[in-house]
Amino acid sequence: MTAHPDPHAQNGLLEWVWASGPSEGALHGALTRRPSATAHLRRDSADTWLTLVHDVWHGHYVVGAMLPGPDEIDTVISEGPACVTAPTIDAIAAAGRGRLLPDYAAKLQRGQLAAAEEDLRWAQESYEPGEILEPFDPALAGALARFRSQAPRLITHVRRRQARQLSEHEAAFLDAFEATLESDGQNDTVAMSLWLTEGDQLLELARNPDRPTLAPPAATRPVPGPTPTLSAARSR
Repeated sequence: MTAHPDPHAQNGLLEWVWASGPSEGALHGALTRRPSATAHLRRDSADTWLTLVHDVWHGHYVVGAMLPGPDEIDTVISEGPACVTAPTIDAIAAAGRGRLLPDYAAKLQRGQLAAAEEDLRWAQESYEPGEILEPFDPALAGALARFRSQAPRLITHVRRRQARQLSEHEAAFLDAFEATLESDGQNDTVAMSLWLTEGDQLLELARNPDRPTLAPPAATRPVPGPTPTLSAARSR
């Protein structure tokens, strides 16, 4: 439980609400009425942050989504998952598990996928294979770092949702993708090549979790080489 005796602390908490229709949502309303305490439910491994408030005014409990962390503020889609309300703790826990958590995970996944796709499109439009030199431009290095943190989650998502639909080629692709990221250590050149040449296939698999999407490649793709970049990176 977190106490909020100071109105300023409560106002700061409102900035983190990521609930459907926050200006009139149940969680926003409950927090606006300045509760004496809230319970924060976090699961860092899944980027989950929920807040439970006892809305004495309406005689029920409210659980809603909060932005999962500073790294996600600019990547999540604008509308978050809907809050759930119930009169008892047992009922609110059941509603959270049954409705809020699945909705939260789905919308966070879509937001992260959109952010990963935006980074990749920018990199592919700004740089040509064979025109990249280490040390990488800071903007490009930052986008690569985000990809390296996102890729394991995307792979886990694809495997979890497509265990029965993945073709032999797709399963092999995921295994090779994961092994390359894990084996190259701090070698950003290998990760950069993988991202720019194979990132599209990973995003496509994550974007279509209900059906196979990859066919065996017809030929080996070119790999970026360490020659000077001629393109100017946009500000990110």
